Amino acid sequence: MPDSPQAPAADSDKAMLFSSKLEHETYAPWKEYYMNYNHLKKLLKEGVILKNNWTEQDEQNFVSALDSDLDKVFSFQAKKFDELNDQLNVLQRQTTSADKKFDVDQFSTKLEDILHQAQELEHFQRINYTGFTKIVKKHDRIHSDYSVKPLLNVRLKNLPFHSEDYSPLLYKIGTLFQYLRDNYGVSESLTKLSSFNDASNTDFQSFKFWVHKDNLMEVKTMILRHLPVLVYGNQHGDNAEDDDSGDDDDSASNSNSNDLTINCLYFDNDNFELYNSKLTKINNSRTLRIKWIGKLQDKPKIVMEKKQFDANAHFSIDEKISLKQKYINQFVINHQIPPKLEKINDPAQVRDIAEFIQENNLQPMLRTVYKRTAFQIPGDDKIRIVLDSDITFIREDAFDPQLPIRDPHQWHRTDIDSKSANPLQYLRKGEYSQFPYTTMEIKIKKSVMNKSKSINWINDLIHNSHLVKEIPNFSKFIHGTASLYTEDDKLDNIPLWFNEMENDLTFNPEAYVPIKALTEDTPESQIEVINDDDNILKFKEMVNKTKDSYQPRSSSFSGSLLLGGDDNYDGPKTRIPRIQEITEDEEEQPTTGAELLTDELSSSDDDDDDDYDNKRRGPLSKLLQLPSQFSKLIDVDSEDEEIELPAGVSKPDSWIKNAGPIKVEPKVWLANERTFNRWLTVTSMLTTLTFVVYNSTDKSNFSKLSLVLADVYFCLTLFACGWGYYIYMKRRQIILERSSKHLDNVIGPLVVAVGLMGALLINFIGGWRSLSGTVDLESAFYDANPFHKSVQSYVIDMVN
Repeated sequence: MPDSPQAPAADSDKAMLFSSKLEHETYAPWKEYYMNYNHLKKLLKEGVILKNNWTEQDEQNFVSALDSDLDKVFSFQAKKFDELNDQLNVLQRQTTSADKKFDVDQFSTKLEDILHQAQELEHFQRINYTGFTKIVKKHDRIHSDYSVKPLLNVRLKNLPFHSEDYSPLLYKIGTLFQYLRDNYGVSESLTKLSSFNDASNTDFQSFKFWVHKDNLMEVKTMILRHLPVLVYGNQHGDNAEDDDSGDDDDSASNSNSNDLTINCLYFDNDNFELYNSKLTKINNSRTLRIKWIGKLQDKPKIVMEKKQFDANAHFSIDEKISLKQKYINQFVINHQIPPKLEKINDPAQVRDIAEFIQENNLQPMLRTVYKRTAFQIPGDDKIRIVLDSDITFIREDAFDPQLPIRDPHQWHRTDIDSKSANPLQYLRKGEYSQFPYTTMEIKIKKSVMNKSKSINWINDLIHNSHLVKEIPNFSKFIHGTASLYTEDDKLDNIPLWFNEMENDLTFNPEAYVPIKALTEDTPESQIEVINDDDNILKFKEMVNKTKDSYQPRSSSFSGSLLLGGDDNYDGPKTRIPRIQEITEDEEEQPTTGAELLTDELSSSDDDDDDDYDNKRRGPLSKLLQLPSQFSKLIDVDSEDEEIELPAGVSKPDSWIKNAGPIKVEPKVWLANERTFNRWLTVTSMLTTLTFVVYNSTDKSNFSKLSLVLADVYFCLTLFACGWGYYIYMKRRQIILERSSKHLDNVIGPLVVAVGLMGALLINFIGGWRSLSGTVDLESAFYDANPFHKSVQSYVIDMVN
């Protein structure tokens, strides 16, 4: 099989112009079907400087050539896709035929060839889309009086070669390889397309959407009916989880607001190697970023994250180190490793990241700033929804040494990190881009999905409403770079969702037909897609008889359908999912539950997160079962009182407030220890008093009284010591149990106070009683001091 032309070029070719890149990566057998980029570039008359050099005729010639190339690319792409699909259908029929002359080698070779062509077709789609986007942007910049971008958007709706879903091909190929493995022991060399991500070893599945600002409140209220807002304390993780969530893991901030302002500073070099490898999902592609929450002057926790994705092993490798602001310049700009960083982090990770920065000549080049709101039941991570709003992309590169945007000697832009209330005022046009929508990510735990019923409210939000638009694979790093550096010829690729920015997300709700409402009036072309799904389902059931554990996966909720009522909508034909409703009989079957079936496969890969695919049963792609409702804390008067719970709701085995790790602020522990130390102080004072009194009994005037007082003080000493230990352990237990019991207890102080007062009374009364037998009130002293005599006489009479 010929090598793919899309293999990474040599280092000397990395900085080539796009026209050279297109020529270099053209798949020779399909050369005549690629766009003629050089011809379109010549038609622009870019080098002509004569006045009025661009005429209406020139514009017409360019538009005609552009439209001709669009039609050529779309026609070939659609024809080739159908051709590959037909070839797979032929192979599929061979596996079910009764003919015993089955040539495994020929079958495998043909399947590998189809897989190779599918990969080339996807690259054909991507590079042509990038070329059309670049040439139109170049046209609108050179000839600003004539804008072609709206025309391109209209034509891409009519000729949507860039939005073709390759999951039908992928799942047919995957199922056929499964057939070979199970029956003939053949292992495949399944090269993943950039739209395919097998997450069989992951715990979560992630889906990405855009939400228009006009729909944001409605989306939030719909979510809040089922999930509460996740409130962060003074220490949050990137569970303020980021994005790109999500993996946002353990960052810190001093903000108590539920909407966290997250800053991510991404690294790349002037050849955009990290961007291009991530967008095309080259094996072992890596990203690097610095992340913090809030403002730098508030001294937040700063972390540096390096992510690497292994497409062959289907897992990502994450490295994360903590940084101190004063060491970042030394580490990032001067390429030196401060000893302090090695002390607070794993030295091997610090050295690995330092080498990665130096070897790839990386520098900070893009900042994303956004506010995050998370929805999740505390301690229950089965479903988590994250909304990122007010997204701003800011250039921070110093690629041009003559006109750097960021001071090359600083790791960040100090102007926008000043104490100014509005840092954006320092930005010039072209240095920043504000994203017009809110992004929504839904993360679902696969272990829950395999056991629970469909969660209807998520299905309604995703499929049967006009509120959101799915954008598989969306990444802030990718989109921000494409937005700010599109005209750079070193930017080899443009994300396929880029032109969706020009489309209006405020759909007409009345025109949005719920998927489950499809009837016999559904257009024939759409019914054919469903029938094709049934065909695949039957074939997969045959395969599952030999190996039940094989289950294809998909991470797309896609399948929303716009029908009727909207004459202005002329979008691409959408493959239609179906919803198979749950019945009681189906729930009793061990391996076949309810499923939501969709036709689109897309891995949602983001910088903070690697997003995952899953499907349990069904044709090309399906959603697994989700819980219809979550367990709730229900207050009841008696445990014996019968409560009829709604469907899907079960009585909780443990309190949500007790779930998750115990996080107690240090001041709580210190307060408890301080109280214990105070009781030790009281114990020491009473011990001293006890031994002083006891040791002075022989010299005292009333030895018996001294012994009694010593015994009283000794008892108080033992009580104070025991009480201090008891109250310390009791408060510790209350803290660990997260109990609502009061921490105060007045018994101990009252006992000590009463004991001391009792000792004083014993000393007073016992002393005067002993004194009354030895004092002669008739002596000359008392005769000379009548007042003194009267007082002592009164006290003696009182104590006796």
